[in-house]
Amino acid sequence: MTVGMDPTFTDVNGFFTFGDGSNIRQGTNPPYAVSDFLAMYPQFGPDADDKYVVPQTVIEAFIDMANASMSQARWRSMWQAAMGWYVAHFCTLYLQSAADPNSGAAAVLEAGRAQGVLTGESVGDLSYSQDANIASVDGWAAWNLTVYGQQLATMGRLVGKGGMYVY
Repeated sequence: MTVGMDPTFTDVNGFFTFGDGSNIRQGTNPPYAVSDFLAMYPQFGPDADDKYVVPQTVIEAFIDMANASMSQARWRSMWQAAMGWYVAHFCTLYLQSAADPNSGAAAVLEAGRAQGVLTGESVGDLSYSQDANIASVDGWAAWNLTVYGQQLATMGRLVGKGGMYVY
């Protein structure tokens, strides 16, 4: 049988799949700009002094990473939300690791320290507990460190499900 003659076969980067049952998606993403992200998450944008909480160039870099990782053909109508979760996750991690460059090496090193999830606290006799290895979404590692990452991982597990048929 000649593959090009059968309309049920699709060429995906040199590989041929059978119909829509393959679960392989391809396509290009529509434009997604800093303004799209800030419309969903204004808390990362300009403050009262018109200074960005997360520098605009950093947000743009995270958008580029998201575009390379998040396929609109896969996420479909949830793509814009997924892009927002992805970028907000990395913006949050960026803010957790931000330090004043004039504060000295100790402060810079402390800001870059991995932080876990608060698992307990007390007031009397002061107590504090943090778990850096908590896994609320199994197998998604660092995505568990922010609520945005947890949302992305939760929906990603659903979006990634489906059968695959290779002929």
